[in-house]
Amino acid sequence: MTMSTRCALYARVSTQEQTPENQLMALRDLAEKNNHQVVTEFVDKGVSGISKEKDARASMLAAARSKKFTVLYCVSIDRLSRSTKDLLQVVEELNNLGITLIFQREAIDTKSAMGQFFLTVLSSIAQLERETMIARINQGIARAKSQGKKLGRPTKLNDGLQNAVRMLYQKGVSIRDIAKTCTVGIGTVYKVVDKLKSEELQVVS
Repeated sequence: MTMSTRCALYARVSTQEQTPENQLMALRDLAEKNNHQVVTEFVDKGVSGISKEKDARASMLAAARSKKFTVLYCVSIDRLSRSTKDLLQVVEELNNLGITLIFQREAIDTKSAMGQFFLTVLSSIAQLERETMIARINQGIARAKSQGKKLGRPTKLNDGLQNAVRMLYQKGVSIRDIAKTCTVGIGTVYKVVDKLKSEELQVVS
């Protein structure tokens, strides 16, 4: 490839105190070795891997849709996302846009045969995780019913249900599906999600 190949870099650090410069330096070096021209860099600071509120990543996806670059470099998979379903959605969108995604640490290029295999495995893992979690939660609900515990749509969640809601949300399950799986109201799910987001902000602040 020639220097006309435009690429972008994406880096993320979990706290404001951390610096993304080490990630960016490594990605710049790799892009240079591949004769790719870095046209823009996107950096999320103070954002956890499970949070969906990644402003720089959202800007990166918008730039990808506008064809601002054709290759995206990221140091590692967990920098892009720690949620399997969320990661799969981002990778698939970039792939559908014709964007080559390169993870430096894992040496994955999504346009290569190994990269395509990675996408297949990632999709399978996301589906397995979702099915496993829902099965475990349904088992817990069935156990509670067999013990004569009252279920339905409680206005207040116990710790077990709160943890179930949090886990499903962090894995990318929709609010409606969480409510259906846990047999709680949509508004109740939103309350748990809002509390989770607030806790994440306190951790990174």
